[in-house]
Amino acid sequence: MTSLDELQLQPSRRTFLKQAATVASGLAVAFYLPAGAAASDPKAPAPIGEFEPNAWVRILPDGTVKLVVHKHDSGTGTHTALAACVAEELDVNPMTVQVISPENPFFDTYIHPIWKVFSTGGSTSVSLEYERLRMAGATARALLVTAAANQWKVSPDSCTTEEGRVVHSASKHSLGYGELASAAAQLPAPQKVTLKDPAQFKYIGKLRHKRDAQAKVSGRFKYSIDVVLPEMLVAVIQRSPVIGARVLSVDSAAALQVPGVRKVIRVPGRPDVLGGNVEGVAVLADNYWAAHQGREQLKVQWSDSPLAAFDSDELAKAQAAALDDKAAQRVSAMAAGNVSEQWPSAAKLIEADYRMPYKMQNPLEPICITAQVKDNAITYWGGVQVPSSALEAAQTVCQIAKDKVTINEMVSGGSFGAREAKYWLFEVAYLAQQAQVPVKLMNSREDEMRALFMHPATLHRAKGALDAQGKLTALQLNAVSPASPEQWEPGYFERPDKMDYSTTEAITAWDFAYRPANLDLVWVRHESNVPSGWYRSVSFIPNVFAVESFMDELAHAAGQDPLAFRLANMQDRPRHVAVLKSAAERAGWGQTLPPGTALGIATNQGYTSFIAVVARVSQKDGVAKVDKLTCVVDCGLAVSPGGVEEQIYGGLMWGLGHALFDRLDIKQGRVVQSNFHDYRVTRMSDMPAVDILLVEGEPAKPGGVGELGSPSVAPAIANALFSLTGVRQRSTPLKLG
Repeated sequence: MTSLDELQLQPSRRTFLKQAATVASGLAVAFYLPAGAAASDPKAPAPIGEFEPNAWVRILPDGTVKLVVHKHDSGTGTHTALAACVAEELDVNPMTVQVISPENPFFDTYIHPIWKVFSTGGSTSVSLEYERLRMAGATARALLVTAAANQWKVSPDSCTTEEGRVVHSASKHSLGYGELASAAAQLPAPQKVTLKDPAQFKYIGKLRHKRDAQAKVSGRFKYSIDVVLPEMLVAVIQRSPVIGARVLSVDSAAALQVPGVRKVIRVPGRPDVLGGNVEGVAVLADNYWAAHQGREQLKVQWSDSPLAAFDSDELAKAQAAALDDKAAQRVSAMAAGNVSEQWPSAAKLIEADYRMPYKMQNPLEPICITAQVKDNAITYWGGVQVPSSALEAAQTVCQIAKDKVTINEMVSGGSFGAREAKYWLFEVAYLAQQAQVPVKLMNSREDEMRALFMHPATLHRAKGALDAQGKLTALQLNAVSPASPEQWEPGYFERPDKMDYSTTEAITAWDFAYRPANLDLVWVRHESNVPSGWYRSVSFIPNVFAVESFMDELAHAAGQDPLAFRLANMQDRPRHVAVLKSAAERAGWGQTLPPGTALGIATNQGYTSFIAVVARVSQKDGVAKVDKLTCVVDCGLAVSPGGVEEQIYGGLMWGLGHALFDRLDIKQGRVVQSNFHDYRVTRMSDMPAVDILLVEGEPAKPGGVGELGSPSVAPAIANALFSLTGVRQRSTPLKLG
């Protein structure tokens, strides 16, 4: 059995930004399986005639081509882009082949090359898998060509491939891949294969549509909620209304009288597991409505909670106090020179605090997962973004061995970090073991809103010094927030640098854009004991809001144009400078605007990609409106340009929500909001005009885009509102009227 220690992340899930360059050359190593080996079990023989040259390609004798994609797709088009990487080199249309998930998601080849777990996230899927998936396709193609050449007794170099066939033009011979599958399966692995010249690409860099789009818009596509199994029960869980309370007693008599209700099961909490579930009471029934009605009849007595007095409105005071607390943990994210020496001689000193509230992920498909425990094995059905967490649940809750865990992976209807949590996998594993029948665990929207692991509230305190000429001589930023990734990486605070890379995104040397001579960027750890979890763009959101808002304040104090001020403080960042200039030009920066209209600009780097956003706002009758977002993105090679544009558009919408709507309140330890009627999210009618331009500053390799689009939106809007109204807003949601 794999120990839990083996599942811990070494190093942090975000340190790939620093390490990707050093591992990229090794991504194609060790992916090849012996001829005839199945991806699910390298020791098991493949069916006769089936061609499985590696962990990603399968060709059946009837000509069916299957591409194994080992990453979760939460509706973002990940499968489309990854399939294209394999299909391009294999010379098959990625839209016509079957994309399947691996039967064994824990096969070593599928492990994340940086985090060392089985997971999808951090905008890494395409950027880190691009090279080795192309190698997989090229290897399969080489074997098929060799099999055909051997049959025709010609040189493999004289053969070509097109649309799933090997062709020998001189003799006009042609064979489909299925006809060659059996012979190719008997060949030894090639020692070296040549990848296509990008000039020959048919699919990479050219795709405009995602797989399964038609099935989704027609309602035929199957999600987790559509899973139906014999004897299956549907479960809902009553979790504590007060964060941290425990179950004292349960009266289930009335619940069991509801037609269709079959069981009431008390679910123990797992405080011993970072990110584990809290205590609750589950109602299991024949269908969701019966389970929901049964839960309404439960009488649960809860214990007192140490968080019963917690008030999110008071949190900012505690965070501010942490800045003055000498015992608070401080970690330097980036430093240069000596800022303290610059304060006395500054012509101008600018200071400001920036705040962001708690926020919930709220994917449109709430958490839904089915599990069955049978014969000391467990099977999951659903959108499992982190197979390692499913394995941890199986081992910890059910004592089931790794080779007895099966995941029937499904595309999910969004995640935004919600499916990187593990509490629901622990809950469903426990219920399936107790019920001894398949159990489908379903969250309602209200459950989702109150299931904990939200994005934490933050405070940033900034200070800057300008000389008499308006030059930025010193910049200090203290970012106050909890340690976000503890549930993933126990013990990382014992590392020498004690750095939490998921909390210092955008303020480390890797992705901080500006280089004044004196710089002090610090993470101040402050724990509120309210559980927090992953969130799309994670700490880029509050960090970029603070940095880009403050850069605007400094520019205004210096009497300089905000764009020019930013460019003056960038060094050796040609790709970053290019997107800033391009976005400004496209938005009409510096041109005369109609009365009552203003522009604001913001920028960030992340995931080896660069973005700049210009917000155009207008005001009428004292009410402001966001009219347009202009966005220029350099993500290197866009494997699926249509998918990248959709991701950026979705990120802009996500960022608009941070700017104008997202806010979750906690009073007396209780989450106040319960659904979309009191937790406002961005609607289609809220979206302004959007202009997106993709540029390829590094055409040889892709960067990440899934979380790139949102962080700069809020500061761009805030900066535009200041330009329009003269009022600086330093906390979100921003006020438009």
